[in-house]
Formats: sequence, C-alpha cells, structure tokens
Amino acid sequence: MKNKYSINWLIPKLDKSKCTSEIEDFILDAIKYKELEGGDPIPPYRELAKLNKVSASSVRRAYTKLIDGNWLTSTPGSGTFVSVSNPTESIPHRASGFTERFPAGFVFLNKRQETQSAKHVEQPFVGVGTDFPSPSSFPEEKFLEYYNHFREASKNLSQAELLNAYKGRFLKDAVVEQLNRKRGFGIKSNMVDIVKSRKSCLDRVFKILISPGEVVINTSPYDVKLSTALQKCEANVYTVNRNEADFIERIEQILEYTKVRAIHIRPQCSFPESFALSTESCAKLVELAIKHRICIIEEEDDHEFYYGSTPYKPLACYEHDGYVIYMGALSKATVDTIALRLIVASTQFINELQNLPNQSVEDRDVMKEQAYAEMILNGDMAEYARQIRLKSKAYRDELHIVLNNHLHKYLSYEIPENGLTFWLKFNDSIDLNVVLGTLESMGIPVPYHPNSQKTNKKVNYMMLGFGAFDLNEAEGAAKMLAGILDNLYRK
Repeated sequence: MKNKYSINWLIPKLDKSKCTSEIEDFILDAIKYKELEGGDPIPPYRELAKLNKVSASSVRRAYTKLIDGNWLTSTPGSGTFVSVSNPTESIPHRASGFTERFPAGFVFLNKRQETQSAKHVEQPFVGVGTDFPSPSSFPEEKFLEYYNHFREASKNLSQAELLNAYKGRFLKDAVVEQLNRKRGFGIKSNMVDIVKSRKSCLDRVFKILISPGEVVINTSPYDVKLSTALQKCEANVYTVNRNEADFIERIEQILEYTKVRAIHIRPQCSFPESFALSTESCAKLVELAIKHRICIIEEEDDHEFYYGSTPYKPLACYEHDGYVIYMGALSKATVDTIALRLIVASTQFINELQNLPNQSVEDRDVMKEQAYAEMILNGDMAEYARQIRLKSKAYRDELHIVLNNHLHKYLSYEIPENGLTFWLKFNDSIDLNVVLGTLESMGIPVPYHPNSQKTNKKVNYMMLGFGAFDLNEAEGAAKMLAGILDNLYRK
C-alpha cells in the first residue's frame, strides 16, 4: 500500500473502540499538512479496514463524514479521492460563469407596472401524494442544538448587533461556501441574495428584469405562482412544451424571428413531469442565450434528489457569460428551508435587487437562519441530503414495482431520475375524476396534493408524489384502483 499511495495507510496506535473518529482525524491531518493533496487516491474502505484490522463499517462511516464535509469525493467505479475543492483549497472565480456586469440589462423602474388580477391556470392533471419529504426525516435534535445556542447567545446582543443580524450575512456566507465547494458554482459573495418566499423571489427578479410587453418563454405553463408573477409584470408569454422531442429546435426557431427577453426553465426537474434536460440540451440552451443576448431564469428545488451516480449539473455551472439567473430553495428539508429562496446572478443584478425595498423583518427568524448556516458548514445538511436521497430512491423503486404489478395495463410512465414525483399517463379512455371519485364514495380518502386543483374536465394524467411514502398504503391503493378500473373500463 505504501508504494501505491502517497502515504503509509497503516495508522499507528489506532483505538478500535473509537477508530471512526481517529481515521477521520488521520485523513484530515494528512490533508491539512499537505501530505495528501487534491486528487490523491484514498484506499477503498475495505482495504483500509483490512490493513488496520478494524471493521469496514467503521471506516465507511469515517469516509462518509469526510465526503459530506467535501474533504473527500467518491465516484462509483472510479474510487475515492481527496477533493480538489476541499476546505484547505481556495476556489477560483469562473470569469465565464457569473460576471460582475449583468449583460442582459435592466428594466427602468419608473415604468408603469400595474398589478393585474391573475387568470386561472387550469392544470390538466390530478396531483396525489407529496413532492416533498416527510418532516420526520429532518434531524430536528441537531437543528435545535444550534438554534438554542444562538438563541441563548442573542440575549447578550445589543440592539444594534441584533438588527445587524437581519442582514443575513452568516447564511449567505455558508451558501456561497456550499455552492462553490459542493456544486462548482465558482461565485463571489456579492453574487448571492436570499429572499423569503418564492412569490417574493419571482416578483423581485421580474420587477427589474421584465418590462410590460416583453416576451418571456415559459416552459412550466401549469405553475400557478410563476404564471401569476408573469402576468403581474405584463409579460407577453410564449409557452413551449419541454417534453417534446424538438424542444430546443422550437426555442431556436422562436429566437430567430422574435425578440425574447428571458426563458424560464427548470432543467433538472420540470413541473409537473419530473423531466430533466440532457447535458447536450443544457449546453445548447446556454449557447442560444449568449448568441441572442437573452436571460435564462433557472429554478431548481430538487437539487437534493438525484438518483444517478452524480448530481445534476445546473445551468449556473455552465460557461454562460452572466446570462443565467439561478433561483432555488435552500433545501426541501423543512417549510422554512423551502421558503428561503437563493438568487444567484451577476454582481450588478444582485446590486439592483438589493436596491429594492427590503422585505419585512417580521417574516424572518434569524436564529433559525444561523442554525441552518451552521448545519451547512458542519456537514449536517449534506448528511441529511445523502440520507433522504437514499430513502427516496428506495421509495421510488418500491412505487415503480407497485405500479407495474397492479396498474401496468392502464398507464405508462418513465421512472424519474430526479425529484419526488412520477408523471403517470393513464389510457385515453380513463377519467381520473370518475375513478378517484369512486374511491372516495367507498369511504377511502384520496391523498390529494395540497396544491392540486379540481376540474370538471376529463383528466387522464396524474402527478404522483413519493416524498412521504408507505408501501402498504401504496399497495392497497393500487389494488383498489385496479379493481375500480376493471369494473369501469373493462371491454
């Protein structure tokens, strides 16, 4: 092992009763003192366990914690290595990513902008189940440790110090560290803002980006909050279905003949289809934005939920020359973290955002924000994300088996690689309003998604969430649905 690796991995005086923490400290010291550098290989955990005569699970726990802290990185089939962006390394700013100057320009804020009443957006699907994880999965005890610490410390703050905390610098710093080291954004601290609530986030961004009458391409037409925000700024909206095979070609055709201001898109996980864009499509979209000098508004709420070997690469990480504005939830872990919306953009754009009237401080709990910041910096949020991703992948696979076993002759779908929903297409003859109504008439409650809209029109699409999942409940519901469908639609 000494010849194969840059250091000797026989750890002296290893205490088997606490070997996990000692292995972790050994690797940390080797990185901090430059005995190991970014890119250096680390032995497989079984190999290190065998050499040091300790359990493989103890070594694996040490590796997992170091990976969550971005000290190590692991790729299935390739091995484990010292992370090139570990906390001892500085992260260079990517000049061709987010830039100092925002190239797409701004709205003149003295222009007339009237609030219009929102038109009803009718969703051609039924929403069932949850597209967010069960709150019970969040490490509440760990969070409360941090929260109570900051609450006690705040008792000794002066009024000026307490009000200064509302600037939220601690959470922004933690977010920048996370986005750079864990996700490769390559941004500076003045390229991030944090806003409470998605509605406020959309309204503030659109206020300085879109003038009345300007064309915006919307790829999520059934997103009620988005549609309302676009109506409020009086945008001229073109809708493009990103599920179509010629999605990029259709956008390219629009750009050739129409002056477009912005494209709103969820490249990682669209709503409601849970459809992800390919790397080639993402690269082409960025290329078109630069060529036609249009802004891409990228929203991403499901960054914790990917089921391949590597996380999805957001448009923010492509060489976009400042034309991307990234917006997303801090995490789907809790109601509070979903409401905390990150805005990442060129420095000039963030400065314009911060010139708008501040949000009301009554809506914020700075102690919670400090606690979340500590969880990010200490790797607790990364550990939560890893655990919930593994659990969600198991839920997805179990639900696929249930659907395939009991309802395969009535529907079609693709297994989602991102997010927390299946997009089910039932046979054209089926009306889900009738089917689910039959179920309710039998006294069985249907777990409609909280945002699901009822319609009297025939519907044969279902957005089925598996964020909070019970196998027995799913199995029983699938059997009952199959029975109802057999009775209603048998030939």
